[in-house]
Amino acid sequence: MGPFHIGLASLIAYLKQGGHECQGFHLLGTATEEEYIDFLKSKRPDIVALSIITNVFPRLAPLAALTKRNSDARIICGGAHAMLYPEEVIKIDGVDMVGVGEGEGVLLDLCNRLQSGGDISDIPNLWIKRGDEIIRNATRPLIENLDTLPFADREVLPFSNSFDLNFMKRGVFMASRGCPFNCAYCCSAAIKRLYGGDKYVRFRSVGHLIEEVERVTRDFPKIEYHVFHDDLLPMKKDWFAEFTKQYSRRIKKPFEMNCHPNLMDKDIALMAKSAGCAMIRFGLESGNERFRREILDRSVTDQRMIEAFRCCDEAEIQTLSYNMIGLPHETRSYILDTIKLNARVKPKAMHVSIFYPYPGTRAYEMCQKDGLLTDKYTDSFYEDSVLAQSSISPEQVRAMQERFEPLVRTYSRCRNVPTPLDKLGEKLIDIGVLAATDQRVLRMKAKLSRKKAPDARVSGGTCYVVHDGKVKVLEKK
Repeated sequence: MGPFHIGLASLIAYLKQGGHECQGFHLLGTATEEEYIDFLKSKRPDIVALSIITNVFPRLAPLAALTKRNSDARIICGGAHAMLYPEEVIKIDGVDMVGVGEGEGVLLDLCNRLQSGGDISDIPNLWIKRGDEIIRNATRPLIENLDTLPFADREVLPFSNSFDLNFMKRGVFMASRGCPFNCAYCCSAAIKRLYGGDKYVRFRSVGHLIEEVERVTRDFPKIEYHVFHDDLLPMKKDWFAEFTKQYSRRIKKPFEMNCHPNLMDKDIALMAKSAGCAMIRFGLESGNERFRREILDRSVTDQRMIEAFRCCDEAEIQTLSYNMIGLPHETRSYILDTIKLNARVKPKAMHVSIFYPYPGTRAYEMCQKDGLLTDKYTDSFYEDSVLAQSSISPEQVRAMQERFEPLVRTYSRCRNVPTPLDKLGEKLIDIGVLAATDQRVLRMKAKLSRKKAPDARVSGGTCYVVHDGKVKVLEKK
């Protein structure tokens, strides 16, 4: 059981609408290697389509080998990493094709031509490997009218079995594609450059979206609220006004959404509240304004950040902050700035991720230029730092991540102390935090030194990791 993937569900719906049979298999769930082999042998797919993000890219080679040993299927890879780093992906043994843009059109064309015995060598958005030759076709135009797409399929990758429905009790939707901002760390900004930024941000009509929300609400009675995973649901103010009007009249369930601090104002907050918005999520990322602007390409002042959260507080909407630590050239004092800004805006919830350099982004290029990259990888951006930098160690990053939320509460209480005692108290906390972090790092290193170092090995095309005598098969993750 895993989270429901809107992007894959859209591709499946488009292929089914085109008359093709689709089957889904959640490779990063709890499935075993044996179950995947059984799936391949029983379903006998003509095409195996894999969605690849950077964190799971190291698993692609053993997975492709496993697939080829147990089926005659052609393998096509899509997803953010395949779009941004197709040269690396297409060179993997077993990978036959790579999709380098929006996937609906390329997958349908591919299935249609294979079914009819036609030539696939000129399909836009498709790279094809034939021996030592790689055919690199041009990118096709973006889908401008999102209303032409069918609703996301919720059967092939069963929404009824998803983490979202069974644990979160929520429906999940996308109203748009694309983001107008150009944050240095974000894949969206890098993918936008593939298209030159032309018409990259597109919204469905309000009626089309609400019809889907109505249907899903009716079909899955367990749903208690909805979440819209769009980067910026209220980006178009007139569209958002119509959305909140129809949502409040036809859905009558709470919802959550993302918003950029520069877009939030009292009008947006009041419209959201009128429709039942229960939480708005903001990317705070770094609490140091200069660092945010120069390293992350986020032109958001501290004051604008504070005002955005205040608008939500006044409308009685809960807030969530997204934060990143372990950024390139970051220090512990910068992380303290992030903690202190959270203490000032007081979000109801906080996500604290560790920076991960995604190929194709400007942040990755900066890390590459400055020699910060290593060959280390993690399954997610909540585990560990993969950078080697003198300004902060991976152990210090993890120690700060562990103490992030308690420290936000501590600094928040300090702000209630009268001036100038609040400033003195803050400085004393700063000193205590750095000392405690040093002690935590020493304990981490002592613990690691007592453990046997991990040993990675490959056997029969399958990658295993042996750690403290325990064997982990990567495909089983």
